[in-house]
Amino acid sequence: MAVWNPLLGHQCVALRDVRIAVRLGVYATEHVAPQPISVDVELYRRDERAQVASLADCLDYDRIYRHLTEDWPRRPHTELLEQLADALASFCLLDARIEACRVIIRKLDIYPDSAVPEIALFRLASAGGGAAA
Repeated sequence: MAVWNPLLGHQCVALRDVRIAVRLGVYATEHVAPQPISVDVELYRRDERAQVASLADCLDYDRIYRHLTEDWPRRPHTELLEQLADALASFCLLDARIEACRVIIRKLDIYPDSAVPEIALFRLASAGGGAAA
């Protein structure tokens, strides 16, 4: 695969603000119950590879949505946002049409009415997809 060049034209299919509750965190209070997170995912491919004649040619955000809403609430406890972001990027890149992805995960209730911690990760398919956890 050629090296990703962000200066070339590309198509981005995005899924924004998917809200789910997951078992997440390092502190004892975070081990008690699932906590709400918000997830954004961007799927990229170069324009010349985006020949869209039918739905089957489109990047599938529904696959990502279902993975997040159906599989993630059942995940075992995960300590770090970085681990969740890595697992989601790996899952996204299982679709060979996706050349790069960006994942953002936010912990919504850690600092109520004050701040929202987040992790943002950008990964190239050439950097390895792999199996998703």
